[in-house]
Amino acid sequence: MMRYFVLAAVLGVLPAGALANPPVCIATYRINHTDVPDDTAIVITMNDKSVYRAKVRSDCVGLSTDTRGYTWEPNPGTNEICANLFTIRLNTTHTICLMGDIEQIKPPKR
Repeated sequence: MMRYFVLAAVLGVLPAGALANPPVCIATYRINHTDVPDDTAIVITMNDKSVYRAKVRSDCVGLSTDTRGYTWEPNPGTNEICANLFTIRLNTTHTICLMGDIEQIKPPKR
C-alpha cells in the first residue's frame, strides 16, 4: 500500500492537499510548561514563549483534576508529539487519552 502512495505522490495524482499540511509536531524537550484548563485540551507553553493548544479527540475524564498529572506518550523513536499521532496517560487512573489537533495560539516572542 505504501509504495502505491509513494508512486501516486511522485506522479502527482494525489488529491489536492494530501501532502500540503503535514501534522504539527512539537519537540517535548522544548516545552517550558503546560496547563490543563479542562478535560478537552492541554495548553503548551514553549521555551520561546509560543503557546499551542493540543485538543483531546474525545473526553478525557479526569485530565484537569488528576492530582498526579499525565505522561506524554511521544512518537516511537522521537522526542516529538505530533497532532493526531500521540496519546497521554493519566498518572492516577492510568487512563489513556488520544490527542487530536495541535494549533499555535500565540507566536514566539522576538
